[in-house]
Amino acid sequence: MGGSAMKTGRSTGAMGRSGTGRKAARGGQGTGAEAPGRERPTKGARTRQRIVGHATLLMYANGYARTSIEEVIRAAGITKGSFYFHFRSKEDLGYAVIENASAYILERLKEALKKPGLSSWERLEAMLREIQGIVEAADCTRGCILGNLALETSHDHPGFREAIAAAFRAWWDLIASHLEAMKEEGHLPPDFDCQAYAQFAVSALEGGIMMSKVARDPGPMRTAAKLVLDLLPREVEGRVPARKSRPQG
Repeated sequence: MGGSAMKTGRSTGAMGRSGTGRKAARGGQGTGAEAPGRERPTKGARTRQRIVGHATLLMYANGYARTSIEEVIRAAGITKGSFYFHFRSKEDLGYAVIENASAYILERLKEALKKPGLSSWERLEAMLREIQGIVEAADCTRGCILGNLALETSHDHPGFREAIAAAFRAWWDLIASHLEAMKEEGHLPPDFDCQAYAQFAVSALEGGIMMSKVARDPGPMRTAAKLVLDLLPREVEGRVPARKSRPQG
């Protein structure tokens, strides 16, 4: 089934490069090599991961309503009985797709923020480039899978809306955490509202991604990413962070 998964990743362009498609088609499991000490997934777990991965690619390319269970079954190379062993319904699968896409995107952003040898500002820039890379790898034709599903399903599937809202909150919590660290290092003013700015950043980026999808042009997304950085207030270089007061013993 590896060839089928690779073909799916290339044909949809979902999640970017073909290697990225392979990762998504495996349910975010990367190359399949297990880390030392980690138990290898069971056959049932691998089948479930494959179903979710292919469903993620199909829904990214075609949307939720236009992706049928039969298409997912064919793409994953499984039987109908196998599908219903793992998922009660298409809606049940939809929740798994949202979780899979959210975890995949969040992991890529975390990796960008942990790149060694970079300053705090450079790691933030690396995260924004990662977002741009995901969208531009699909020629700006597909947008953000979470944003797409939110627009398509939030009215008829309130549970999806809540799950996607939680995914966006996790994204801005990650950004806010990095901004808090920058503030502690003295790169941002002491009274800077990191949570509010992180929420603004996610909103601006999602808007830029949507406009790039409509225009088939990376310009709006790149402008949004640039402004997210440019609007951050920069403290004077070399300012010493305020020391934390020691707790009274």
